[in-house]
Amino acid sequence: MTLHQLFGLIKLSRVHSNPTSAVRHYLISICLIVSLNAKALAQANPPQYHMEYERSHRASFNQIWDYKFPKYVSKRWFIALRYQPTLAWSRDVYCKAELLTSKGWIPFKRVVEGSAEKRPMLIIDYPHDDPKLKSGFTIRTTLIATIYTQRLADGPPPTPVLPLRDSVRQGYLAPTEALDFNEPSAKVWISQHDLWKKNGEDALAFARRVQRTLRTQLPYSVADGGRWNCSQIMKVGFGECARHAIVGTSILRANNIPARAVCTLWAVDESSKGAHCWGEFFLEGVGWVPYDSSFDQPNPNADAFFGQRDADFIAGMVDMDWLIDAGSLGKHSVFAIDAWPAFWAEGEGDFDGQKCETSTTVRVLARFR
Repeated sequence: MTLHQLFGLIKLSRVHSNPTSAVRHYLISICLIVSLNAKALAQANPPQYHMEYERSHRASFNQIWDYKFPKYVSKRWFIALRYQPTLAWSRDVYCKAELLTSKGWIPFKRVVEGSAEKRPMLIIDYPHDDPKLKSGFTIRTTLIATIYTQRLADGPPPTPVLPLRDSVRQGYLAPTEALDFNEPSAKVWISQHDLWKKNGEDALAFARRVQRTLRTQLPYSVADGGRWNCSQIMKVGFGECARHAIVGTSILRANNIPARAVCTLWAVDESSKGAHCWGEFFLEGVGWVPYDSSFDQPNPNADAFFGQRDADFIAGMVDMDWLIDAGSLGKHSVFAIDAWPAFWAEGEGDFDGQKCETSTTVRVLARFR
């Protein structure tokens, strides 16, 4: 169907249909126009690459947090956790969280947080007179997903990859508290390391250059580097995987390339423990491409960690800054809700001397290769 025919359909719908039917035909026509335009653009300028995904296994990641507050007496808990995202390499997800009470396990509910990214999360707002919750709480989560290997391959994709919606794109370009790339000191660091995109340099070549530079110029270290934001990490000059993902995402966004940090959980087999973070950037016509500037440093083969990942991880969270509405307990800007929950309370005392014991269990539910 040509665009001329589509506009003819709109005209006929106005003449021969009732208003509801006309609106329906109009919306269908607009969707077809957008689809045809995207397909025509992809055919006129086919991408040189595509992402390949191969299904590996389905796994569950189960975690328990047991908090104790010896100097606090609670009458209400508000607790927030991330909801596992669906990504191209971590699909068919199932996610739940529960609070342990004297009556048993009470489920969290799924809501949307308030940042520009509008990510789903799990919350529970629980007023109580339960002695089990007086000076602490126990929560458990279950994440299940089918995990895929991912690889950037030569040649156009078998089906066109649509561009990001404008609102989504703007969200992946925006500065945040952690991604403070507009800070003067961050801009100076980027200039000192020659990480502004050059005239004629495409996004793929630039992202590869960013990854290679960070692997050599930002040493991996788990030492305390202070605040978890880009300008501070650049100042101290080192960082572990999450800090690397923050810096890489910041540099790419500063260069007008949609980018995000991905936080994941090891889920290779039943002995898996721990977490890992890396970055992804959106390549027009191709989709989200992974890169890792911290894994296996100082391995000189940086290309082994660009555009490809084994199916070793289950997705846990995208990006770090969360805006959480805790009702009468206020609105809060929180850094990350994956490695630990965010929580607020009504009661008496303080949280000094708090203790938290955690445990994790990984199970492989099915293998496909």
